[in-house]
Amino acid sequence: MHFNSLLIFKKYAVPHFEGATKVLEIGAAGFPSEYAKCVSTQGIAWHTLDIGSDFNNFSHQNPLHLMSPHEYHYPIADNTFDIVLAGNVIEHVKEIWTWMNELARITKPGGKVIIICPVSWVFHEAPVDCWRIYPDGMRALMTHAGLEILVSEFETLEPPYLPKYFPVLPGISTLPPWGKVSSVLKLKGIYNLILSKIPVLRKFVIPITVAYDTIGIGQKR
Repeated sequence: MHFNSLLIFKKYAVPHFEGATKVLEIGAAGFPSEYAKCVSTQGIAWHTLDIGSDFNNFSHQNPLHLMSPHEYHYPIADNTFDIVLAGNVIEHVKEIWTWMNELARITKPGGKVIIICPVSWVFHEAPVDCWRIYPDGMRALMTHAGLEILVSEFETLEPPYLPKYFPVLPGISTLPPWGKVSSVLKLKGIYNLILSKIPVLRKFVIPITVAYDTIGIGQKR
């Protein structure tokens, strides 16, 4: 989980949880997840799901946790959830078109599928890393699954939380998930401030990387 992922979730996804009573989060990596902490979950049955072995089985934390033996077919009835959420998961799914169809299947008519993809992050196996998806690709996947596109955006919301005097580059998030600037980062900002005042030294200013993510929200007709 990284800071920009939470920021765009709060900006675009949180309003869609109003009125939801049954949610499935895929690949939550613990419970409550960082996404769940952003939502007023009172009155929501927040289910979680992971694929494969007991390595990711945290049913002791969440009695609504499910384990699926199959990557593309879950032991869940059609039209079950108001919201199906997968953040930082889609890049690890080999057949994303098949997977998106499965998410649509288990979503109720009028319900929503919410996907976040960490586009600027470096290769990271878990156990595979297959995709980086931009808004055009997200729209294509969701449309193919019969979903109406509500949101398809690609952006970073991290720069306002950074110290001044940092040129930014796409990459991994420098800030922790809670967004607090470290003392080391503050010192680098002071270093950059000094160099920026001296024209011949400006080329030595230290850049900082920020995360860019795509978020897609599709509604089942």
